[in-house]
Amino acid sequence: MKRILIHVFTAILALSGCANFLDVNPKGETFDNDMFTSEEGYEDAIYGIYSEVANTTNLYAGYLHWIPEAMCQNINCNKDYRLGNLQIQNWSIEGTDDIIADVWTDVYKTINHINNILAHIEEGGEDEFEYTRLYKGEMLAMRALLHYEMLHLLCPPLWASEAEKKIGIPYVKKYSFDITPFSTVDLAYELVLEDLLTAEKCLEQDKKLIQPVRNNFSDGFTSCRITHLNLYAVQGLIARVYWSMDQMEKAATYAQKVIDSKLFSFRPNSAFIQSDNGTLDLNETLFGLYSLRVNDQNNKKYAPTSEATPTFNLATDWKSIYEKDASGSMTDLRLSAWFDDYSGTLTKLVNKMYYSSGSATVDINSYQGKSILGVNIICLPEMYFIVAEANLKTNPEKARSYFDKIIQSRGLQPLKEENVLLDQERLFRERRKEFYGDGMTWYDMKKFKMDVHTVVGTTLDGTLSKTYTIRIPEEEFEGRENIK
Repeated sequence: MKRILIHVFTAILALSGCANFLDVNPKGETFDNDMFTSEEGYEDAIYGIYSEVANTTNLYAGYLHWIPEAMCQNINCNKDYRLGNLQIQNWSIEGTDDIIADVWTDVYKTINHINNILAHIEEGGEDEFEYTRLYKGEMLAMRALLHYEMLHLLCPPLWASEAEKKIGIPYVKKYSFDITPFSTVDLAYELVLEDLLTAEKCLEQDKKLIQPVRNNFSDGFTSCRITHLNLYAVQGLIARVYWSMDQMEKAATYAQKVIDSKLFSFRPNSAFIQSDNGTLDLNETLFGLYSLRVNDQNNKKYAPTSEATPTFNLATDWKSIYEKDASGSMTDLRLSAWFDDYSGTLTKLVNKMYYSSGSATVDINSYQGKSILGVNIICLPEMYFIVAEANLKTNPEKARSYFDKIIQSRGLQPLKEENVLLDQERLFRERRKEFYGDGMTWYDMKKFKMDVHTVVGTTLDGTLSKTYTIRIPEEEFEGRENIK
C-alpha cells in the first residue's frame, strides 16, 4: 500500500458562530499535535475530513458514485475512455485500472487522516471535552464507511467461494507507516460492523440534538447534524451493511430503529413539483455531505442543460422504468423532478442555479434554496426498502405495507389497492428508480447474482463472482507475502 502521511489539510470547513450553513469559509490548518488541544481544533480537523471526502473527485465528489453507476450500466460512459472500458470490464486496455488505483489511494489517505484524529482522542480520553464522544463516533463511522465502500465495490460477493474471498481489503486502524495485511472479505465486513457498532454507542447525544424539523442554519458543531455521521445515519449504515451480508433480520432491526425515531419523514409531493436538486433532503436525508464541488462535477458529467454535451448518457430504458409502474392518471413524480425529458439527462444531482450558467463556475451565494447543497449518502427510503425485503417471505403484508409507503410518496398507486403482493422483481425495479444516479443498483445486482447487460451489447454472467469483482491495484500486493 502506498503509505502516505499528510500533515497539512487545505480547505477545512470551519463552522463557527451563528451562521447560515452556506456561509462558510475555507480554513487552512496545520494537522499536528497542537491542533488537538481544544474543541475547536478537533472540530476543525473533523470538518476537514468531511470536506476531503465531499470535495475529492475520487471520493464522493465523483467516482465513489460514478463507478458503480457505470458498472450497473445505468449510464453509458463511452465518452470517458477509462470509465467506459471499466464498465464493460475491458481489462486489456491500458489505463482501465488507473481509476481504481486513484480511488484506492485517496480512500486510504483519508483513512490515515481519520486514524490520526482517533489516535489523539484515545490519548486524551472520551471525557476530555464535552463532545469528544461525538468526535470519536463520527470518525469511527467514517473510517467504517470508507472501508465498506472499497469492500463492496471491489471485492468478490459474499456468495463467492472461500478461496475467492481470501483476499479482501486491508482494514487500517492505526495512523502509521506500517503495512496493514489484507483481511478476508468476511473478516473485513465484521471489522466494518465493529467500528459502526462502537460508533453507535458513542453517538447517544444525538437523541437530544436532532430535531424532526430541520433547516440549513448552522450554530456550531452540534447543529445541522445530517451533515455529520450522526446516530441515525450510523444505524442506517449498520442496516445497509447487514443488507449487503444478506443478514436481513438484523438489517431490518436497525432500519426500524431509524424509522421508529420519527425524526425523518417522506418528502411532500410539492418537493418533487418544485424540486431543489443537488441538495440534501431536510426530510429524508440521514446523512449527506455539504459540497458545491459535487454539483459542479455532476453538472460536467451529466450536463442537465442544453448548453453542454453530457459525458454520461443515460441507459436507453431510463424513462420506461418510471412509466412501467404508473397506472391511470398517476405518474411517477421522480420522472419530471429528476430528469429532463427534452435532453434525456439526469437533473437529480445538479442544482438549478447551474442551469443559467452552463458549465461556468457558480457563486455559492447564488443558491437561494432552503436546503444544503451537496450529496446524499443515506436516506430514509432505503430503511423502508430493507424492512420490506426482510419480510417478503415471512410477512408479505408487512413487506407490502412498508413498500407502499415509499411508492405513495412518489405519486404511485399502492400495491394494496391493486390487491397484489410485493415480489423481488418489483422491489429491485423500485430501488433502481429511487437510487438512479446514486451508485446503488450495482450492489443490488451483485447481491442477487443478476446478469449484466453491457452498453456494448455483451452479457456478463451474474452467477460468476468475477463479474462483480474489480481488480485491486497491483502495486498494493508489493511487499506482502503469501497473499496470492
